[in-house]
Amino acid sequence: MGNVPSTQTTYQIPGDLIEAQQFSLNEDYHQYLRSMVMRLLEGADLIPDSLLYWKKRISIISGSGTKRTVSMLRGLATKSPQLMLTYPGYKCQHAEWVLAIMKWRRWLAWDDLQYQLCLSADINYQWRKKMAVTTVDSFANIVTALMPLFLPSAILEGFEDYRNAVLSLPLIRPNALYSSRALSSHLVFKVLAAEWRQEGTKLLYHQGGGGYGIEPLLAMEDYEIRVSDRYYSWGWDRPDRPVYQLSPATPSYSKRLQAKYKLLLNCVDFPKVPHRLQCLPMPGTIETMHRRTCDFLTFLPDRRGVLIRPYPHDYGWGFTDNLRKAAPEAIFDNHRKRSITRFAESRLVVHNYLGTAWLETLALNIPTVCFYDSDAYAFRTEVQPWIDTLEQLGILHQSGKSAAQFFVSLNNDPEGWWDKREVQEARQNFIARYANFSPDWKLHWEREFELVLD
Repeated sequence: MGNVPSTQTTYQIPGDLIEAQQFSLNEDYHQYLRSMVMRLLEGADLIPDSLLYWKKRISIISGSGTKRTVSMLRGLATKSPQLMLTYPGYKCQHAEWVLAIMKWRRWLAWDDLQYQLCLSADINYQWRKKMAVTTVDSFANIVTALMPLFLPSAILEGFEDYRNAVLSLPLIRPNALYSSRALSSHLVFKVLAAEWRQEGTKLLYHQGGGGYGIEPLLAMEDYEIRVSDRYYSWGWDRPDRPVYQLSPATPSYSKRLQAKYKLLLNCVDFPKVPHRLQCLPMPGTIETMHRRTCDFLTFLPDRRGVLIRPYPHDYGWGFTDNLRKAAPEAIFDNHRKRSITRFAESRLVVHNYLGTAWLETLALNIPTVCFYDSDAYAFRTEVQPWIDTLEQLGILHQSGKSAAQFFVSLNNDPEGWWDKREVQEARQNFIARYANFSPDWKLHWEREFELVLD
């Protein structure tokens, strides 16, 4: 992460979307934003002229990628693809994915657009300050006031140069452009998608994670559906907008691999600052998630043979250290294997959150238990009956203690519980709508893309 200036004297404008995303996770940056809000509420000037110039009036805008990565992807691509894949987010084995790309290479190119762009832009502080003036009488007005001050220069002062650099890249416009992750922060992709769509290219976008179709309000879902020509879900639909069902690139092995662990505790963690508008643990409820995860381990009578997979990024909570204290005899994963592989190696997988992973284990038919905080998560009206059923059957719990007690009640036979008719029926009905993964995904993709390209 780039250095964030002192919150007492200066403010910094991010160069591009990735840098803005990095800043959004920085506690000092949030402290400075809060101080700006307080200045607004007190009626003070947002930025005294003495603070207008931070270092040089230059912001560096850079892309990402290496020559080796770019060269490798070009080797798997036709020079004039009908369909280009960017950040497809595949979950199948890498070899299976590459074989599929090789099979389709006459009409498809996999290109993550990892070109390096280095540009500079003069920051127009006076214009930003002028645009930030507003009457502060609501939250929306506060956002309106602050936005001009913190917009990345790549989409403001530097946008013309950035756009020209992107459009100068050695690319041939395809008939269709596909992704499942690039709309979040991949600015090269966003520029190309906007420009190419005006010339007739179709934007195909795929659900890239959990929560979609399940949470009552998901800004990314609405945005992705709105800007795409054809939007693909993992099984759900919407009455107000067209959504098409398409399996993601999913693993093809079953749960019947040799189990090495009696239980896998799969953990997530979150930053100490609010970072998105979504139904998930935020500061205040993250601590509850931590406590309930440790409770789960504490209430297990025997933690031998338990594999704990902590979140790979340390946000400074000391969460992993607390897990080690709660279960010193457990095994801690080193993340050398993919999560999907660890799922298949475990007789039962327990998740301390509701995101992508629990949908994956349900779809793979691996015995699954989740515990979650009802103060942090919410569900759409049409989803709630499914959630209630999964809770009644023991798949979902609202505390770590409850999940641990349920595991103990299985008497070391999670398969016996999981294979019960009522459990399997509920699982199959749920995943058909919210995690409809298929080992035949390649056939489904071919049929769909042939239809679109025709």
